[in-house]
Amino acid sequence: MLSINSYAVNSWGSTSSLAGVTAASAIEGSGKTAATGSTDSSASISNLARQLSEAAERAAVRDASMMPAQLAATGKSLRDTLLDQAGKVGANAEVPNTDDPELLARAIQATEFVNVRGGAAFVGKNPFAGLSREQLVLIMYDEGDAFTTNERRAAMYEYNHQASLWSQRVCAQGQAEMASTGTYVNFFKACIAEYQAGSPIEQASYPPNYVAARQRWIDYWESGQGSGDMARDFFEVMLRPLPTPKKYSENLSWGLTSRLSSGSPERAGY
Repeated sequence: MLSINSYAVNSWGSTSSLAGVTAASAIEGSGKTAATGSTDSSASISNLARQLSEAAERAAVRDASMMPAQLAATGKSLRDTLLDQAGKVGANAEVPNTDDPELLARAIQATEFVNVRGGAAFVGKNPFAGLSREQLVLIMYDEGDAFTTNERRAAMYEYNHQASLWSQRVCAQGQAEMASTGTYVNFFKACIAEYQAGSPIEQASYPPNYVAARQRWIDYWESGQGSGDMARDFFEVMLRPLPTPKKYSENLSWGLTSRLSSGSPERAGY
């Protein structure tokens, strides 16, 4: 069987929550050689790398000063704010406190993106498309003034999009695994790897026993006690339609894997 660490390569995020920031910082260092006032891609990347670096510093202070329950409440509050349409008019009117044309253009692009989000105009318009999970988390949970509300919303949509692709791929692998072995051992290893790849504010949104519960299932199956029948009801959850963006206020993989049926071993505290 695969180890949890070997399964991390299948996670939609990096195995290190600092990987994206480290990469951005390296890019920033090279971008600083560009001519002052340049509007080329190097300058654009340097702007974002600087903002991500500052957001990472704020996130580190926040994460170190809060207990998991506080961090979970903060994360939920920030997600709820981004999902709340009541502040749409105010968010659309937000303008970055800068004269930098690249930053102003990106804010406008983000506003256009979150207000369209459909049809041909939607494709490729997210200014944060293709960023890493770590970078998207820094943007969507940032409480500074580096990013507008709509930029943070755009980051959240990209985060959810990547999470959705991950869940589809891993659920398909889980189906194949059940058909082949009668277990979800590697599926649960992928879920644990996805959790471990998350930042503190992501991990805080999970139940405290998230990893231990899945490890019990892994141990149960690897000991030869498990069977396909035992988890039949569980995998019915996997076959349901994926949540809409609004339902992503809680972590996607948690929502997909937390509603197990009443069989052993989850009676031991799932």
